[in-house]
Amino acid sequence: MPSFTIQIEAPPERVFEELAHVERHPSWANPKARLTMAQTGGKGPGLGATYRSKAVFGGKDVSADLTVTGFDPSTRFTIRSTQHQQGKKDVWYQNDYVLRPSGAGTTVTKHLTGGLSPVIFLVASRAIRKDAMTSLANLKRRMESAEPANGS
Repeated sequence: MPSFTIQIEAPPERVFEELAHVERHPSWANPKARLTMAQTGGKGPGLGATYRSKAVFGGKDVSADLTVTGFDPSTRFTIRSTQHQQGKKDVWYQNDYVLRPSGAGTTVTKHLTGGLSPVIFLVASRAIRKDAMTSLANLKRRMESAEPANGS
């Protein structure tokens, strides 16, 4: 599965803080996804916190149950999701964000792994790449503009 990398001119601690607040992800997600997010369990942000999302992907309504499975402040943040779409088998995937200091900023690499078959991944790879890079670019703009965080 693919990896996506972007340079953000903000310290790793600040970037991690934004990633860790999963309820804020809709503010920088691809707007075409119309993502909504609600915490459903655990004390967040933190390891084991759970969330439920609703979105549109490829023109279809999807929902997902998410669990924070990796939480290493300023260095790594991982979310495992089980995606639900009416009439289709549930699919799991994982977003693993690795943060590395780079000058005064942070290099963020998002590794995507999951249960998609290679054929389905090949068909959807362009949409997956576009969605991932749009979200990372929005995160970059948010971090570099010092926009106040929602819910803080």
